Amino acid sequence: MSSVDANYKITDSNYVDYENEVNEDIYLLYDYLPVLYKDENEREYVQTLFKALILSYSNGLYQFAYIQLHMIFMVCIYYLLLQLNISAPDELEKAIYYLSKDNRAKDFYGGSNTRNGELYFGSFAMLSESDAFLLLKIAGMDSDLQGELRKLVEERNKYAHANGNITITSQDTIDERISKYINTLERVQKLFKPIIEDLYLNTLANPDFSDSENRLGYLDDNEQIQEEFIKQFYLSKKELNVCRKANISQLSEKDGFEDMKNLHITLCIYYKNLSDDEAELSAVCS
Repeated sequence: MSSVDANYKITDSNYVDYENEVNEDIYLLYDYLPVLYKDENEREYVQTLFKALILSYSNGLYQFAYIQLHMIFMVCIYYLLLQLNISAPDELEKAIYYLSKDNRAKDFYGGSNTRNGELYFGSFAMLSESDAFLLLKIAGMDSDLQGELRKLVEERNKYAHANGNITITSQDTIDERISKYINTLERVQKLFKPIIEDLYLNTLANPDFSDSENRLGYLDDNEQIQEEFIKQFYLSKKELNVCRKANISQLSEKDGFEDMKNLHITLCIYYKNLSDDEAELSAVCS
């Protein structure tokens, strides 16, 4: 874990004097978000959402914590949708055109909805949440999961308006919602396992990436893995776990396999250090 990303939980650990102890399952949501961020603004946005969630939860403002929980969930979904833009850009674009209202597809890819000419997680907020979920069909979403995702939006809509009602008042209720969101995220994440495996193996097999005589100008394996793979493709800890378990032996007949293997070992070590850092940080903060 980088020192920047570690600051999430270090910062959160300062909330020790509030009325209620934080549900540690909240931190599991980090596993579905990028380990490294291309854009500092995105990192700060995510950090702010977590701060708000923890503040609301710690002070017993469970209905507001619920709204912030849903926002974090949607950010996780949007980062997964970015994977579709990498693996199936043409199919994604066709789906965007189909879903866009009032012929606004060009706006979706326009300058006001992109950063540096590229889609970013916030680009998908231009769609309704229910429409954004439909894009997951590209990854193989079935009707059962689609129904679960739709229910989450319908449920959230009951509490997102200023109607004068505070109905989520118990810790048990918000804890149940936290578990539900995490379980649903895990179901969505599993859809992307073959997509992430293909991305990883194709990246390793690319001579521009793995050839020791080229290597995109990098001399350090760890730096290259972080900058040109993990950060470049917005990879989460969950996705890195898929990569480390990938069967790279299927690349063994390709030229430069030893270089590919060295880069794979580097990724595995990075993942292990990431997990060790989190375990150590959890011990310190408990």
